[in-house]
Amino acid sequence: MLNLLSKLFGPHRAVSIYAFVKTWGLPLVGGLGVIVVAAGLLIFNDSGEHEHETFMTVDVLSATPINGDLKNGVIASVRLPDGSATSVTSTEAPISQSIGTTACIEKRVYVDSGEARYRFKLPRYCETG
Repeated sequence: MLNLLSKLFGPHRAVSIYAFVKTWGLPLVGGLGVIVVAAGLLIFNDSGEHEHETFMTVDVLSATPINGDLKNGVIASVRLPDGSATSVTSTEAPISQSIGTTACIEKRVYVDSGEARYRFKLPRYCETG
């Protein structure tokens, strides 16, 4: 590499360029890489906007308290109305303590992707009345 730089820039400048590349080359390339990845994520990411679709009561297949205490939250597997199962997590104590054999969940649909996401809600949201 030093021979190529000597032919292009001369022997004195070649040594300076070579020393700079050896000491600062990897951090500069790494920093530029991080900037490119961050810019790509910002440009190509969707807005994250979602729309509420419905509240529904679902069967709970299993529920595990986070760190062994419902005050810390719960991770639960639930059976959705279409027959599929999904895992939903809540870290709010009142919601976590309301989960028994059934639970109230909110279905949200993301505007850009159409992907459905679910989150636990208090039982009063699912009550009809």
